Amino acid sequence: MDFDLLKPEHYPRLKPYFAAQSQPLSAYSLASLVSWSQCIFDTVFAEVGDALLIGERRMDDPARKHLLLPACPNGPKPPAWLKEQALAGDYKEYHLVPQTYLDGFGRAEVEKHFSVAEEPEYEDYVYISAQLAELSGRDYAKKRNLVRQFERECVEAGRVGSELIGEANAGSCLTCLEGWRAERGDQDWNGLLECERQAILKALKNFSALEFQGLLVSIDGEVAGFGIGSRLKDDTWVLHFEKALGRAKGLYQYLDRECARRLFCGVTFLNKESDMGDPGLAKAKLSYRPAFRVKSYRLALR
Repeated sequence: MDFDLLKPEHYPRLKPYFAAQSQPLSAYSLASLVSWSQCIFDTVFAEVGDALLIGERRMDDPARKHLLLPACPNGPKPPAWLKEQALAGDYKEYHLVPQTYLDGFGRAEVEKHFSVAEEPEYEDYVYISAQLAELSGRDYAKKRNLVRQFERECVEAGRVGSELIGEANAGSCLTCLEGWRAERGDQDWNGLLECERQAILKALKNFSALEFQGLLVSIDGEVAGFGIGSRLKDDTWVLHFEKALGRAKGLYQYLDRECARRLFCGVTFLNKESDMGDPGLAKAKLSYRPAFRVKSYRLALR
């Protein structure tokens, strides 16, 4: 079985496979898969009947590889089919398998073909979009106070602008991205953060082609924060990237609220991805009171 390296130019051809996909983990956004390809992993694909097989291979060690669940407009494939395709492609594992797959086919049926292990670092946080737009109630009191402080000091002073990101202004986010990188310094910078930076660069370069939606916030005429998201499934969008400089207190909370109001208005759920096992990131995501979390599993061939 031959796999091709996933590139931005493949997006129009592969989009129909994802039109009716129901997987709730953020990894199953085609725009995100394209953006992160060639960042630690090469993302590859193969078309098999009515399904799109998706694989990831370590760039520094291609033998370390795994599959994701296939994208299929006619519904999820059963465990026996997954095993057959893994063997045909010389893969031994599926990663990022959501709880809904186990529930749909039954864990006992899955375990006839695979051993099952949780991936807690890839458990996604999912929020009710309207709650993030309103920030009502006691749980969001600290967030509201920070937003209000930013509005008093910057918005009401006429220093703040915001606009939707498009092909014409996507490049204006680059200075903000490099400022975000500089704030962390060489000591706190690591391979994963550099990989994320590269993924953001690819997303901005191919913004319209990958059908991203985004919002930028500027202070004194310079972009100080931005958010970028894409559709995951009928009732859910994903906020893939959200970056804000540390120059103004409350900027991040203001940006987050404005993204919920302007990018995801009318969307039921907003997925903010996983914490990747980072305690600080987990604390920040929990502070926004997720409605639920989506568990992720690894399936290994028996």
